[in-house]
Amino acid sequence: MREYKNMKSNISLKLSALAVCSALMMSASGCVFLPDEEEVLSAPSVKTSDVKYTTVTAEKKTLEKKIVSSGVVTSENQYVQSYADNSGVIKKFYVNTGDVVKKGDKICSLDTTEIDYQIAEQELYLKKAQLDTQVIKNNKGSQAEIDRAGVEEELIEKKLDKLYDLKDGATLRAEADGTITYLTSKRAGDSAQPGETIVTILDTDALYIEIKPKNNDAKEYKMDQKVTIRVGDEQYKGTVFMTPKALTKYREEQKKSKEEITDKIDYQADAVYVRFSGKKSPASAVGQLGDVTLLLDKVEDAIIISNNLIKTVDGEQVVYVLKNGEKTAVAVEVGLQTGSQAEIKSGLSEGDELIIR
Repeated sequence: MREYKNMKSNISLKLSALAVCSALMMSASGCVFLPDEEEVLSAPSVKTSDVKYTTVTAEKKTLEKKIVSSGVVTSENQYVQSYADNSGVIKKFYVNTGDVVKKGDKICSLDTTEIDYQIAEQELYLKKAQLDTQVIKNNKGSQAEIDRAGVEEELIEKKLDKLYDLKDGATLRAEADGTITYLTSKRAGDSAQPGETIVTILDTDALYIEIKPKNNDAKEYKMDQKVTIRVGDEQYKGTVFMTPKALTKYREEQKKSKEEITDKIDYQADAVYVRFSGKKSPASAVGQLGDVTLLLDKVEDAIIISNNLIKTVDGEQVVYVLKNGEKTAVAVEVGLQTGSQAEIKSGLSEGDELIIR
């Protein structure tokens, strides 16, 4: 038993000595078992030519600088019609709201049954009076008898003239060429009274549009300027006939004049007034919304690009162009410019690839 313990003790001593010896050897050689540091890699290099750009091709186009304003088509001349003297039962309407009429066209008529009876009666009285006059003449009556018979005829003729006027007045006719913008809601069988509005007609030979340009655009309009008017799919020629500046002068002249003011238009100080011109009569345009276009300037067959492609670098206007796969700043001279596009007078050629992003 003692021998076993001695043996175990000797083995432990040997192991301890071996461990100490190993530690001394590693210390002497400078070896230390620590984790290795990660190698620091250099940043990847990207060549400019590897970047993908979105481009647009420079093209030649037409560029127009213009102002577009809208207004409702109406007329300088408006005719409100009614029966002046006649009253009675409406017999028939010949038109509807929105119809285009010519001067003299029938609008509606009243029942003239009673007038027709009176006319027929008076025509018989006149025939009898004429026969009486002839008998007096054949019987060589006195001049006084002949004159008396003539007076009787004349009285009957005057009654007939009044009846004829009433019959003719029973038919209401258009006072001018135009478009019907209002027609009474009454129908055949209803009564019409003198002075009661039956129809309103707008004169299509005096159509105009009142527009109110935005911001300071009103100052761009000048008297007698030519404009384009579009109503629906139709296009017409137009002329400016009143501007805010011209209205001021016009009002001053009116104050100095002693003549009665007879304006058919209630002019507004911030509005521009455009009259339809040309031979084409847009009767169907009455009451519709019209777009008025004033062309301020125009260039044709020019390089036209979007304004957002033009940048300012060191006080110089440039456009970025893709040349040989590289992004290149090119100085440009800008010409006519609108809110969204610009004319490039120099620096670019048709076909150049302009970098969007």
